[in-house]
Amino acid sequence: MSRGNQNFSTVDIFAVASNRQKINTTVTISEMPELSGLIINSEKVLPFEVQIEGTEGARGLPGAILTITGRVQMRCTRCTQPIDIEIDREVPFLFVRSEAEANRIPIEEDEDWEVVVGSEHMNVAEWVQEEVILSLPTFPRHEDCQAPENPSSSDQNDEEISQRPKPFANLRDLL
Repeated sequence: MSRGNQNFSTVDIFAVASNRQKINTTVTISEMPELSGLIINSEKVLPFEVQIEGTEGARGLPGAILTITGRVQMRCTRCTQPIDIEIDREVPFLFVRSEAEANRIPIEEDEDWEVVVGSEHMNVAEWVQEEVILSLPTFPRHEDCQAPENPSSSDQNDEEISQRPKPFANLRDLL
């Protein structure tokens, strides 16, 4: 079963998984205040395209594949100019009904599925916001930029160094 491009604020993730539904929706930056605080020019961010595809996950648990695409801007840590960050994230999830159930699932090194406590009223914007934040670079940088140089401050520093008193300058004369 597939649903067209509608605006879903919450979903019953267990029904989506068991019915193998495919939901296409969008999430706006105004629905994600924590993300808005991490980026620049948030007023220009287009809505994120979101797809939730229900599936049976590992161990027969309800699952879903969350796919998010969009673009944000951050400030480059080298040149401080805006840098576009493409968001193209696909994450498979397994859903359980409680923390206790999640804790009983063994951790396997090759496990690709994220285990989370699901809900019949899962907030899509919060879910998307968390995944977008996790995909942001810690130190965004352009491939080919340099830190800005300020020649006037460099000249000023050289002048200050040459004018500083040198406390050991006459030490040789004293010895």
